[in-house]
Amino acid sequence: MKKSVFVLAIICFMTLTAQADVAKYCMSYSDFVAGNWKSVDELTEGRTRQACQIKSGDHCVYFKTGDKLCDQILKKQVFAVMYGNQLFVNCRNLRYNDVGLETSRFVQAIRYDNNKLCLIAYKTNTLTALAEIGTSIAGCFVNNGWVRLGLFASSAGFSIANDSLSDLVCYLIDSEANAKGKTAITRINDEFMERLLGDDANLLDKYMAIKTKRNRQSAANVLPILMEKGLVASAM
Repeated sequence: MKKSVFVLAIICFMTLTAQADVAKYCMSYSDFVAGNWKSVDELTEGRTRQACQIKSGDHCVYFKTGDKLCDQILKKQVFAVMYGNQLFVNCRNLRYNDVGLETSRFVQAIRYDNNKLCLIAYKTNTLTALAEIGTSIAGCFVNNGWVRLGLFASSAGFSIANDSLSDLVCYLIDSEANAKGKTAITRINDEFMERLLGDDANLLDKYMAIKTKRNRQSAANVLPILMEKGLVASAM
């Protein structure tokens, strides 16, 4: 299958059924591994009846509930948010070679090899624009007559166009935060892929067929290879 088909299959625009999906969060990588998710509703503790929203801004994703305390917890403490089938990871405490990413908010991630996370983000210490991602986010959610607090979606999605993937790279999260609360992430680059595909000459040749290093290491090239390797789901 063509590379673009693989990519779009996993990060295509998803339509979420109203009332069926409630936003969930986990506080740490270990909670993610253990499946310890809690409803975002619980963070407001009845303080507000304003519907929660997912928004794009400053080339990233963030969540608003209308409750200041809840929003601060989401912004500074929560590790990941799950909305429907879509997973978002908080970049605030992520470190690549002890350097933070360009955003301290949320970016999209997908499960890697069951309990690891493949993060789709821009490089550290660059001025790469990510506005294309935000344009595909529907920034409105509806509440159902205030029957309950929560995140209800009539139609919302997070889509990364194939062209935008060329400007993004992938990182791997496979460990808990250190004593300072910082989580080390691994760049999925040439060295990583050579180790990963050392037993699969055909896939390695396919990965290395892209001559330009920047394009070869981009998410547009890496994700289809990871899918063929069976490490991330193709959702097909």
